[in-house]
Amino acid sequence: MNWYHLTALGGIAVTAPLGIAIAVWLAAAHCRRRALYWCLLFGATLLIVIGSKIAFLGWGIGIEALHFAGFSGHAARAAAVFPVAAYLALCGRSKMWRYVAVGLGVALALGVTLSRVMVETHSSSEAILGCLLGLACAAGFIALVRSNRQFQPSLTLIALTLAVLCIPYRGESHNSQQWMTGLALGLSGVDRVYTTATWGPTRNPYSPPCPKAERYFNYVCF
Repeated sequence: MNWYHLTALGGIAVTAPLGIAIAVWLAAAHCRRRALYWCLLFGATLLIVIGSKIAFLGWGIGIEALHFAGFSGHAARAAAVFPVAAYLALCGRSKMWRYVAVGLGVALALGVTLSRVMVETHSSSEAILGCLLGLACAAGFIALVRSNRQFQPSLTLIALTLAVLCIPYRGESHNSQQWMTGLALGLSGVDRVYTTATWGPTRNPYSPPCPKAERYFNYVCF
């Protein structure tokens, strides 16, 4: 199995357009309140992920015993959007089909979560906690909308969403690292961001990272 292909499904290029598409699907079906619920829940999830990253990069706030330096953004976004998108896409079907779709969305999110560990970009705790955060977002949204009137997804909008997701995109790791690093440095006032290489006897944020830690830092931002 190519873990890099699987982990790419949790990237911003896939999950951000899909998250936006969910809001558009709901708004186009005159479910504006549900669209607002989704934006609030998904936005809060992203803010928690970003906040945990900045807290570590700028102040070294993490859990050394668990090797936790912030929630995995890939795992959190995948766990939030895939089950919800699957649920809404089959909203016109029977309850059994809807929950089968949600189960497949959860399974895909778990695959992305595992891939983050397998490609050595996140520790197990960061990936698992990120996934749980995203699943909480998805479960909260589905619980809010399942008792409301039937949502009928637009096949045209779903097709357009799939077309957008097929557009290739490069450089998200570098771009997210830049703005997250700049924000962390600006808020904390330090000269260099913390890395996992600071964990240990010295706890010196200026300690040069080892090669593996440097590779880890390249992906720690988002």
